[in-house]
Amino acid sequence: MNLQAKIKRDIESHALMACHDLQGELASIDFKSLARYSDDDSEPAYTVENGVATIDVRGLLVPETGGDYRSWGVTGYANLADYIQQANDDYTVTSIVLDIDSGGGYVAGLDGITETIYQSAKPIETFVSGDMYSAAYWLGASTSKVTASKQSGIGSIGVYVVHTEESGWLERYGEKVSLFRSGKWKAAFNSFMPLTDDEKTRLQEGVDESASIFFNHVAAQRNVDAKTVKNWEGDCFTAVKAKELGLIDAIADSVAASSSTKQSNTNPKTEGESMDLQEAQAKITALEAEKAQAVQDAADAKAAALAAQNALAESQAATRQAAIEKLAADSGRTFTDEQVTAFKAMDDAQFAVAEFMAKPVEKKASELPDGLDKAQATNGREGGESRILAAVEAAKAQGAK
Repeated sequence: MNLQAKIKRDIESHALMACHDLQGELASIDFKSLARYSDDDSEPAYTVENGVATIDVRGLLVPETGGDYRSWGVTGYANLADYIQQANDDYTVTSIVLDIDSGGGYVAGLDGITETIYQSAKPIETFVSGDMYSAAYWLGASTSKVTASKQSGIGSIGVYVVHTEESGWLERYGEKVSLFRSGKWKAAFNSFMPLTDDEKTRLQEGVDESASIFFNHVAAQRNVDAKTVKNWEGDCFTAVKAKELGLIDAIADSVAASSSTKQSNTNPKTEGESMDLQEAQAKITALEAEKAQAVQDAADAKAAALAAQNALAESQAATRQAAIEKLAADSGRTFTDEQVTAFKAMDDAQFAVAEFMAKPVEKKASELPDGLDKAQATNGREGGESRILAAVEAAKAQGAK
């Protein structure tokens, strides 16, 4: 399956997206050139100047691609992780900068690339040369420092899914689709009919859960309250406003000017002057201190993010445990340790199905025929029972003779 078809399938399957302008990102991808892609078309994984490796992050962000598609407007999280690892293994590289111009993309895959950033042995910073929205901000905020150009757009922090309904279009052309299914979650979210209230609730719950993780991630990385992030409602900001809100650290004109960990081989003094030994040693000490601080900042940020993730995981585990206990009470069953473990390992959609299947079906009293009230029905039943009992007693008596 080619990339264009896979993206279309994922969107129709309600993949969680963190993308500021999904249609715009898709329109900017040169799918025709991608169809003719070969390994010779790949650009270098990164460029190195004065010990700083600059890795470009461009266009729609997807879990992975079959090659280096950045020149055509697509960046794969898995591919980006490979580039970061290559830079870590490169002895000429002392630090890494992610040069980002992206409106975001998939939520799937973000956890892997952020973990790669946290595990990097070399400090990683972000420079926003274009825009950094949604999933791209999730990515950039994972680094130790964020610098943006003055023209950059920052933010759009949030998550959504896309649902397309074709029932109106089908009706216009005289077509009607009927689905016969074994349960309400079979063929759920299909495009042939309007979403049910349960389906809308399920999709919104998935969005809210993922958005909560996003808000807490930003809060941990940028030292901003998660409620404040949520209250921005996915808004976009200029670089100046983003700096004021704490979403970025600085504004600069270029990657070179943005990197606090870059190594310079040029003499800072004017031509003809020389640096004495004491001054040189002091500068080396200062540079080493800056580097050590950057490493410490990255470690602190990672610890804060992990703490937030652990807190969220504990909250979700407690919620699931309460749901399991309620299910046991509602169904009158006692679950084995193996069953409880299985319930805990399920995602929300799987648990909802298991919960639905485990609950007992409430029996509905039979409705009375038209014109027959309850008293008549009771009298008729009691009269019938009396005649049956009388016949049984008569049969017993006849048998005794």
